[in-house]
Amino acid sequence: MRANPQNKAPESHKPALATVIQLPLWPEARRAAPNAVFRSALFPALHLGEEREFLDNQAIASVAGITVLFTGKRFDQSDLDVYLELLDLARHRPLGTECAFSAHGMLKRLRRTTGNSAHKWLHKVLIRLTSGVVDITDHKKRYFGSLLEGGLKDEITKHYCVTINAKFAALFGYGMWSSIDRDQRYALGRRKAIAKALHAYYSTHAAPGAHNFDTLASIVGLEDSNKRRQRARLIKAHELLKPIGFIDGYKVRSNTITIDPRPTPGQARHIVNKTIQHRRDRDHQPIPSDS
Repeated sequence: MRANPQNKAPESHKPALATVIQLPLWPEARRAAPNAVFRSALFPALHLGEEREFLDNQAIASVAGITVLFTGKRFDQSDLDVYLELLDLARHRPLGTECAFSAHGMLKRLRRTTGNSAHKWLHKVLIRLTSGVVDITDHKKRYFGSLLEGGLKDEITKHYCVTINAKFAALFGYGMWSSIDRDQRYALGRRKAIAKALHAYYSTHAAPGAHNFDTLASIVGLEDSNKRRQRARLIKAHELLKPIGFIDGYKVRSNTITIDPRPTPGQARHIVNKTIQHRRDRDHQPIPSDS
């Protein structure tokens, strides 16, 4: 018996083929996130133990081209440490699938102690990353939702399974993400939040120019009504970037600071290519006539 062609399912009702979405495979020694994370105060440089305020669809300071709105209890740089490690684990499997790890293993990754208080701290961070809602726009790409969808924990083995929304990968588009040196970040320690935020921000630039102190303060989430003290704290944080090998030095003007970075191999290639392209463009400019 021949099938009735009228009984065929419409094209729009056919099941869509599953799309496998995976994060870029950055080097093992680095950690990565969308530029919107590193170029905004989404993970501000809060003091250790500082009270976290609850924000309701609050605009977060960011660079031009990026907008960040946030609802939830504020994150900090220690939350970013955990989030970067979760993204690093997630890059080995399609987003939207469970990412498994043990609490002990995660704390070792973070170079923290593994006692009971550390286990409680880690769980609180995972709850914050799940409950906070972001609305991030990087030029024409917009993601809204939580950074973690949620997860499961085995209270006996202390093993976790967490999930990152596959749609979050939109913020990892070409030129929209950066990586940072993991060892340099952890060498700064837990209490150097301003230096860690600066390290993450500057890592998104191949050749950062002069920055106004007020601009840097807003991007790293440094809130200090005393401008002289704010300037001194930022300069001190820059000084901490020298012994970890991130910069060779910096220059301070009246209202600005400029770093002398040690570029990564990839950044060095970018600088060279940009210089070559500039010279080519200059050499191909028409010679003005004498008339």
